[in-house]
Amino acid sequence: MDNKISRYDLTSADTKIIGFDFQYFYFINELLKLEVGQLIGYEAKDDIHIEIHSDSKVTTKLIQLKHTLQKKANGSLSNLTERDNDLWKTLSNWCKVICDPTFNRITTKAQLNFLEETEFIFVTNKKINRNIFISNINKLKENKIKFSELCEYLSKLESNTKDENVKKYIHNVINLNNRVLELFLNKIIFIDTGDEIIESIKSNIQGKMIAKNRVNDVFNALFSELKKDFFKSVKAGNHQIISYDEWIKKYTCIFEQSRSTNLPIRSYKPVFPENLFEQPFIKELIEIGEIDDKDLSQVTEFSEFMLKIRMNLEIWYDDGEITCEDQIRFHKNAINIWKNTHKKAHRLTKSDIRLNNQNALVCLDDIRSKQLKMLTTDLGIDLSNGEFYYLANERQIGWKIEWEEKY
Repeated sequence: MDNKISRYDLTSADTKIIGFDFQYFYFINELLKLEVGQLIGYEAKDDIHIEIHSDSKVTTKLIQLKHTLQKKANGSLSNLTERDNDLWKTLSNWCKVICDPTFNRITTKAQLNFLEETEFIFVTNKKINRNIFISNINKLKENKIKFSELCEYLSKLESNTKDENVKKYIHNVINLNNRVLELFLNKIIFIDTGDEIIESIKSNIQGKMIAKNRVNDVFNALFSELKKDFFKSVKAGNHQIISYDEWIKKYTCIFEQSRSTNLPIRSYKPVFPENLFEQPFIKELIEIGEIDDKDLSQVTEFSEFMLKIRMNLEIWYDDGEITCEDQIRFHKNAINIWKNTHKKAHRLTKSDIRLNNQNALVCLDDIRSKQLKMLTTDLGIDLSNGEFYYLANERQIGWKIEWEEKY
């Protein structure tokens, strides 16, 4: 039973999704290497293509990506065999591109001209070091075997292949004109990425003079922005094609923001406490009439502000971007701001206790307009409000005149 593949496995989209993700991650990795006069496209001329413009000449790299989750018994990734279906299907498709009548590439001359300006790159996470076909291609490039010997090897490979689809694909390749085939085989590059594509992206990001503790921020922001642009492009009926100039103009800001001395303010989806209405700061807000005791939406929003400032402070401290003393000063400054505001709001409450709740709301409204800083970084209204809610929840500040005795 363990060796059988269930219908659920056959119809599962997981492997397809990870294949698409692998493809898009590789696109990002190549985008990070883009140079002046180049452009990169996703799902346009191939899975990925790169055009290199120099003077009046344009060289194109066509890139096909194949990802597998299959592993050997020892846990390492499986090998790319010499009769691999994806391999030969890709080569067969490239042969059709070389001979494409739509672009008037019917004659041998036209096909050779196209090959002079094109590279074919097969990228996989499978191991390729033991692939006899790839080994023979490399020997051809290094003049260690003759083209006639390689042709003889390909003919035997076709004859000895039982899989009819792979047999057909091999035939499509060796059916090319000999001059065209020899040049085509010399223009193929094989790349084994392993399973470290994300680490490769992060390494390239760090190479753009990004501090190690900011790499994840750039990675997440870049991935998000590129995916949004991809969605917009596809929705408009276009392909995602980015030139070097567009890359610099549109995406440089992501890197610049992480090179600044400002602390990175991160968005989180916080884990809320089990009973939101039992939080001390919420209880007082209900008592002074700021929120209704059934207003879950408002309670959730205020709780989120509080949890976000706490999480940012924790991460900044863990990453070594702020010290314990910085946190103490930050909280103390917020408390001092509250003291002045609370004192001002409750001057009349001492002579007329009936104004207690009213002046508590005045104090709260005034506090909500205060924008705090951590070192030189402006925290904005949401996180600033979150800090005051946090202090109230920790019973260090309050809104009513007798908040300390009560809460």
